[in-house]
Amino acid sequence: MILGLEDIPGGTGFVSFIVWLGLTGLYYLVCYLAALNVLDDVTRNSWLKIPAMLCATIPAAGLMAVFHYKPFVFTILVSIANYFRVQKKLKAHDPKWDGIKINLPLFYLASYGYIAMLTALALYFPTLDLGQ
Repeated sequence: MILGLEDIPGGTGFVSFIVWLGLTGLYYLVCYLAALNVLDDVTRNSWLKIPAMLCATIPAAGLMAVFHYKPFVFTILVSIANYFRVQKKLKAHDPKWDGIKINLPLFYLASYGYIAMLTALALYFPTLDLGQ
């Protein structure tokens, strides 16, 4: 007789938690750190930052929808981390920026708009009926 995870008390729940934790870490690295930092480096102080970040939410939210990820905790985590990320960009000297002073309202508006739209789309996409 082979024991499965359902035979161990709390086994499937524990594995589900570990998978959720892994997905949260993956989305934090890809959909938050990588996406926002790359878009910040590409758009700098341009007002094109806002539409670029809003367009970037579509594939990121699609990825979350594919894996049935509900971004409630993720949204809180990145909302707090985003404040410190922008403050670090404001205070730290980055040679990529060549002494350009960042436009603080633009950075906050674009990044929090990205977070809000990502959450909204990640919760909306699973509700779509795609002819199934």
